[in-house]
Amino acid sequence: MSINIVTALAVKSFDAPDRKRCPEKAEFDLVSVNDYSVARLILDPGWRWSQCLKSFDGTGLCQHHHLGFCVSGVMEVLSSDGLRSTIQANDTYAIPPGHDEWVVGPESFVAVEFLGAASLGRRGSQGAHAKI
Repeated sequence: MSINIVTALAVKSFDAPDRKRCPEKAEFDLVSVNDYSVARLILDPGWRWSQCLKSFDGTGLCQHHHLGFCVSGVMEVLSSDGLRSTIQANDTYAIPPGHDEWVVGPESFVAVEFLGAASLGRRGSQGAHAKI
């Protein structure tokens, strides 16, 4: 088993991200702190992975691993095996590959993600993890 450790102090702000990606109805602000990538997702009302990113990502379902914390808004997730879940403000979540997801209601979904963050919004990433 590998051990992840933090070896140096690092502070970054989403106000000045290392990279910004803006696919349809979405904004992904990405920062790297040491060897870790963290993303802030802002998904606008009406955003749905299968409508906004499916052709961009090149897969039938979202293949990203997600580990995050919802700051505001509501999102529904439907897994390939039919499980459905709602994520809302103050929820932490883990979503395995093979799902569709969409924003519910009139408010943007805002979240911070810690796993798979660098590959979000990267054309043709097909869920592959990468450095920013």
